[in-house]
Amino acid sequence: MREVQDNFLSVLAAATLLAVTPAAAQTAATPAAQGATSFAIAPQPLGAALAQFSRATGLQASAPAALLEGRQSPGASGSLAASEALRRLLAGTGLAGRIEGGAILLSPEPRAALGDTVLPTVDVGAATGSGGRWPSRGFVAEASAAGTKTDTPLIETPQAMNVVTRAEIEAQGSTSITDALRYTPGVVSQYGATDLRYDWFTVRGFTPPIRYLDGLRLPFGARGYSQPRIEAYGLERIELLKGPASALYGQSSPGGLLNMISRRPSQVAQNEVVLQYGSHGALTAGFDSTGPLDAEGKFSYRLTALGRRADSQTQFLDERRIFVAPSLTWRPDAQTSVTFLAQYQRIASDGGGAPQALPAFGTLWANPNGRIPTRRSLTEPGYDHYSGEQLMLGYAFEHRFDSTWQFRQNFRYSHVDADTQRIQAYSFAANQRDVGRYAWGFPEVSDAFTVDNQAQADFTTGPVRHRLLTGFDYQREDATYEESQLTLLRALDVFNPVYGLAVTRPPMANRISQGRNQAGVYAQDELRFDRFILTLGGRYDWATARTNNYTVAGSRTVVTKQDDGEFTGRAGLVYRFDNGFAPYASVSTSFQPTNGTDRRGSPFEATTGRQYEVGLRYQPEGSGIYAAVSAFHLTQQNVLTPDSSDTRFSAQAGEAESRGIEFEAKASLAERLNLSLSYAYTETEVTQANRNAAGASTLGKQLPFAPNHQAAAWLDYSFSAPVVAGLGVGGGVRYIGASYGDANNTYRAPSATLVDLALRYDLGQALPALQGAQLGLNALNLFDKEYVTTCISATGCYWGARRTVLATLKYRW
Repeated sequence: MREVQDNFLSVLAAATLLAVTPAAAQTAATPAAQGATSFAIAPQPLGAALAQFSRATGLQASAPAALLEGRQSPGASGSLAASEALRRLLAGTGLAGRIEGGAILLSPEPRAALGDTVLPTVDVGAATGSGGRWPSRGFVAEASAAGTKTDTPLIETPQAMNVVTRAEIEAQGSTSITDALRYTPGVVSQYGATDLRYDWFTVRGFTPPIRYLDGLRLPFGARGYSQPRIEAYGLERIELLKGPASALYGQSSPGGLLNMISRRPSQVAQNEVVLQYGSHGALTAGFDSTGPLDAEGKFSYRLTALGRRADSQTQFLDERRIFVAPSLTWRPDAQTSVTFLAQYQRIASDGGGAPQALPAFGTLWANPNGRIPTRRSLTEPGYDHYSGEQLMLGYAFEHRFDSTWQFRQNFRYSHVDADTQRIQAYSFAANQRDVGRYAWGFPEVSDAFTVDNQAQADFTTGPVRHRLLTGFDYQREDATYEESQLTLLRALDVFNPVYGLAVTRPPMANRISQGRNQAGVYAQDELRFDRFILTLGGRYDWATARTNNYTVAGSRTVVTKQDDGEFTGRAGLVYRFDNGFAPYASVSTSFQPTNGTDRRGSPFEATTGRQYEVGLRYQPEGSGIYAAVSAFHLTQQNVLTPDSSDTRFSAQAGEAESRGIEFEAKASLAERLNLSLSYAYTETEVTQANRNAAGASTLGKQLPFAPNHQAAAWLDYSFSAPVVAGLGVGGGVRYIGASYGDANNTYRAPSATLVDLALRYDLGQALPALQGAQLGLNALNLFDKEYVTTCISATGCYWGARRTVLATLKYRW
């Protein structure tokens, strides 16, 4: 498999180099956007006409399919200035356009307003070249896919939301979901950005075990090892809905819900090839191509692919990755569309996919023998290994019956096969040098299918406008997890390791087979009266699970059945002032099934959550500015705690609270300046808990992975003449406050301040033949700070990612 992946990476790299040369030559022969250009664009769908206009002028042209859908261009012919040709192309389409900063800006003409809703200005350029239905301007998102399951503007969503756009992902050099969220308030990466298998993080003190892709729940597995890792290059945006989200999605963490949006086909042709090289020999090659397949614009496609090969800061740990995501959209008429989405990914990693946890003495605490090197590995070369393979197939169907009713159905089948074998530490000797180790293996396979049916009605009753959403969704997941016996190995001197021990995988100790179902019906009404927006939503879920736990030693299978039914809801009120301010208030609830049984053998009930939140947003229409501040009080009940009658078992008498204030501001101004600011104050506490057998209790303790303070700032600016035309500079500072890694608050990782840097240069500014080519440099943790991200036990500490530098050559046409 290594040879196949290396060959795939080589092919991608060769394709990148071959694609740049002819495309650059084509651009060089293209007349400049200034002055007169000869146009011969026939009447046709607007998307196809804009694609021809882009090729003739060299201007970047791309737009959300929803904005172009159903619009016909009368064409443009003759020797014309680019601005005049654009005006003619848009005549009669209901859209107006202007050229700014090498891109096209589209906005509806005043008469193009739909009812009382006026569409926002859309940047038809590189920043919005996804073909997605939710427009954004640089770092600033306009609407939400996750907050209401409708095209509701962010400013009208009655719950805190954070959106990371494609432009922000690229500007900050993010190569994973963990990286992309590092400037988002209230989000903490539990183990840093060093895990190659999974993205681990907490939101407002709680861990969301279930994530969503394109609004559909992803598999998780019986023990969480067969959850997929979503490739950041294949995403258009990342959305985080803060607080309980069960009113729309069913079982979920009370802290928040993560939804990722895939890149989708566009009706405007655009292509991109990327080559990247960086720290630890990291080599990445990728391409993204999209556009119409026919003159009528009924079919459009997208193909995104990436290959990566790299070592890491940890000895013996490497990565080989293949990602391919084809998609196809069919629009038989203006009222109907269906998009077929698929993706395949395989990750292979010698070294187990992630660094081993290290002792607290030598990382978190002082050790007389010195600090344990950040490169130190506790494994035996050749034993630790991880392989993860995932396949997803699905579709998104939409049909509008009339001006009132529309129907959507989203479906996906997912298969995840993960196999891991690792050596880990379990003790640290009194000499504070020798680490006791064990070897084990734990493969897990999961198959899941999810379907979500939505009916939406937009209508008016008297002075009140309604957007009524009703839906039914269902998911089935079957997972099998196997765990080997633990084989104890000889101790390793962590300061002077001697490797070479022959280790074989231990035999299986137990197998867990689990089948889970979730079915839910929900309804939501967004009522608009004057400047008020009242959102009311409710949902009832049926969640069942059957777990078979087979133990080899006793040749015995224990069967546990769980059956949870729960009603959850949300109510929120927003008021929109004309000046762009919008205060809001909301209350929302959640539920999350809990595995296991009490001392009587009865399955645990689901934990429940309730949040009260107030906030204020500011987003003047068309300004490219978005700011929000929120205050929340979140309570989780039915939390597991030791049973006071028999502390060998657990009881659901625990309770935890999280409260705080979050602030976020983003701005994308004049096509040259992008800004992101954030701050979060989070106070967590266990408010109810019993004592364990030793008499200790977590009562009054803070929740793990929840620092009291976080802050981040990013500034990105592109220069123009007479300074250095084409030069872009970006930089950011992140502060991560101190936090505990365990429930007893024994291990407290200190705070850390990290600096990131980004440089880029538009090569077309220096050589017209290279129009569309860009050279970039990103450095994460610029000053190479050594810091501990978290410690979960005496032998469970993790170093954060050291300085990582990536050089990128990108070409778009």
